[in-house]
Amino acid sequence: MTKTPATSAASAKTVIRAAASRRSTSGEKSAEDDSQIPGFRTRAGAEKRARMRERLLSATFEAHAGSAPGTRPVIDDVIRVAGVSRGTFYKYFESLDEILPELGQRMAQEMVATYGQLFGDVADPAVRTAGGPLLTLSRAAMEPARVAFTSSVDFVQYFNHEDLHGLEIKACLMQAREAGALSFESLDAAIDFSVGAVLEGTRRILHAPGLDPAYIHQLTEMILRGLGMEQGAAGQAVAQAWQVLTSRSATLAWWRPDKMMDSSLPAAPTSRRSA
Repeated sequence: MTKTPATSAASAKTVIRAAASRRSTSGEKSAEDDSQIPGFRTRAGAEKRARMRERLLSATFEAHAGSAPGTRPVIDDVIRVAGVSRGTFYKYFESLDEILPELGQRMAQEMVATYGQLFGDVADPAVRTAGGPLLTLSRAAMEPARVAFTSSVDFVQYFNHEDLHGLEIKACLMQAREAGALSFESLDAAIDFSVGAVLEGTRRILHAPGLDPAYIHQLTEMILRGLGMEQGAAGQAVAQAWQVLTSRSATLAWWRPDKMMDSSLPAAPTSRRSA
C-alpha cells in the first residue's frame, strides 16, 4: 500500500511519541534504580541535613557580622538570613549558644592553618611568635566581619588551651622560651596575656578606617616585651615577621592592600640579642 503524506506524518508522530515514552520510562526506571541502591536514601538524607546545618551556621555568622556594636542577634535574625522557619532551626540546634562554639572553633582552626602556611618554615621562634598577633590583627582590619563576630561573643570561652588553636600558641611560646627569646614562668598566664591583648586589639581595629601597621607593630612588640623579650630584640622580631607576612600575602584571599593606612613604622634594630 502506498503511504500518503498524511499517513507518513502520522507514522512519524507515532515513532516520536514511542521514543519519548521510552526515554521517559527509562528516566523513571533510572531514578527508581538509584533509589534502590543500598543506603542511597540514607546518604541523600544525610547530605541534605549537612547542607542545611551549614546554611544555619553561615547565617549565624552573617547575623553576628551584621549586628550593631554591643548587640547580639537572636534566632529570628538567623532564620531571616537563612530563609528558613523557626521549626527548621530547632531541628538542628537547641539555641544560638550551641552554634557559637562550633563557629569559634572553625575560625580558630582556619587561622592555625593559615599561620602554618605562612610561618611554618620560619626557623626563628621569636619571629614565629610575632607572626601570630600580626596575622590576626591584619586579618581583623581587612576582614571586619570576623571581628564583628569575635567582638559580639565571648570568643575566649570558645577555645581552650588543649584544642588546636591553644596547642599552636602553647607550642610557639614554649619553643621561644626554650630558645631564650622569651622569659616567663606560667605558660597559661602567657597564653592568656597574649590572646587577651590580641582580642582587645581586634576590637579597637573594628572601629578604625583600615589597617594601621604602626599600631599592630607596636601592640605585637608590647606583647613580646611583656613575655620577657628585650626591647630591641622584640622590634626586630616584629619587623622580620611583618616582612614574611607581606611577602607571602599573595596567597591570602582576604589580603587587601587598599585597606592599609599610611603610617610610619618604627625602624627595626640591625641585630637581635637573645634574652
